[in-house]
Amino acid sequence: MTPKEKAQELIDKMERPLNDDYVVDYNPYYKQCALIAVEEMIAEVYNISHQYTAIYDITTMFYNYEESKELKFWLNVKQEIEKL
Repeated sequence: MTPKEKAQELIDKMERPLNDDYVVDYNPYYKQCALIAVEEMIAEVYNISHQYTAIYDITTMFYNYEESKELKFWLNVKQEIEKL
């Protein structure tokens, strides 16, 4: 699943059934709920100490640090939600 697909899925999960006689655009509300959920995921991934992946380069004999795939994914999901 791409970050964009995950962003839309989270927003869709936040929707609540509306009465047919009273239709209001709650998209900002859904987005805010989805952002709260994603920020919790980002904090959890970061707190587990997987925020960086250390890759040892034998040619330079140094560690290269990269953001973990999980953290990158959730940061991209957050960006996609903000775009919607």
